Amino acid sequence: PQEVFMRERKWGAPDEFDFMQTLAKLSGTDKISLQPGCSSWYPYIKLQPGVEFPQKYKINNFYEEQMKNKDFLGNPRFVATDFWKEIADEVASINASECVKFPLTYGSMYFLPCERKKLELHYIQNSTLPQNVDIQIKEKIIKLESLMIGVDLMLAIDHPSVESILKLPGFPKNFKELLYKHGCHVIPKSCHTDHWALTKCWFVTFSCMERELINNMNNHHKKCYKILKSLISSDITMSRKCMNLSSYTLKTAFLFHVYGENGCLYSRTLSACICDVLHYLSSNLHHIQMPCFFARDMNTWGNILETPWFQWKGETSSGELGYAFALCWIKLMHKFVNYLQNTISKHTPLSDKDTKTVLSRCDYFKKAVEVVMIYFVKNQLVYKIEKDPGSLESCTDDFFSNFIQKLKYHYNVDLSFVE
Repeated sequence: PQEVFMRERKWGAPDEFDFMQTLAKLSGTDKISLQPGCSSWYPYIKLQPGVEFPQKYKINNFYEEQMKNKDFLGNPRFVATDFWKEIADEVASINASECVKFPLTYGSMYFLPCERKKLELHYIQNSTLPQNVDIQIKEKIIKLESLMIGVDLMLAIDHPSVESILKLPGFPKNFKELLYKHGCHVIPKSCHTDHWALTKCWFVTFSCMERELINNMNNHHKKCYKILKSLISSDITMSRKCMNLSSYTLKTAFLFHVYGENGCLYSRTLSACICDVLHYLSSNLHHIQMPCFFARDMNTWGNILETPWFQWKGETSSGELGYAFALCWIKLMHKFVNYLQNTISKHTPLSDKDTKTVLSRCDYFKKAVEVVMIYFVKNQLVYKIEKDPGSLESCTDDFFSNFIQKLKYHYNVDLSFVE
């Protein structure tokens, strides 16, 4: 099906970017040290003696006995919120000035109002493009009238000791050189544990290392990655982590497919590699555990799993029922992945009609999941699985079918095709 998928999913100029902004004031062994937090990958940050930082980002000493943690950074969400407030104010200032549009070689670009945690720009192409096709190919010029561009900005601190990372059992030692080349970072990402007024966890990220591995994939695997990303991943920006088939989940699965212990060493058909990645996703969803690529002892879906908290009318909202519906949410992802894998593996090559059906269902699934997630996160109805979630064995097909019907009745989304 690969040629049909590639034809139906036309990719043009890249329109999504990630950008990491390093906080130099706190980067360096003389600035901070990391202390044990909820796990090796969710540490506390302690300021070194003499390092000044605004008090509002540190632990509230009023609640601390004898001010023992007075030099620790507090809730990372405060830092992230103020960071985005500064970005929004700067964008508003630029838009209010005379230099609203930025001239580029073949067009112009301007900022959109920053209404969520994403920097958004609008590019408008002018009519003075070179008419010579050879020049267009050489300079990689893509004809388009306009393009919406999104930039995910992440505030980060350089990890003060990469040597300590090598001592952690979850880090794969065969990537030691890559670690020394790029280092890793600590970012304001919550562990979702309720620490109340006590010291808060931050998060260790290997995004720069992940980026190099993705960039170094051969063209075959890059095509596989693009196809699957267009089929299952959606751009959902929200303040909380809610379990879904995110682009990071897919990236992790691909890293294991290409660079894992049993990595794909040669380029087979696209459909074969796509099915292998889908099988890996399915297996991990069934066990509700997927190791992070550079932190093998941490679950990709978080220290604490979060799902929408379904509370149907006329039914009890006990923790047991909440857990049962949380499993249904995870099983929904599992069933969808299985649907894709079975369709691609058993019906190759797909007819044009079948391909359009698959693409339509993928787009519908992503939108339906987004609608449900946004509703529950907005209303703070999030169910937390803090202990070992077990597996999907306890979620029966009959109970899941009832869940699908309730989604259709309450939220007007029909996902029965995954059953």
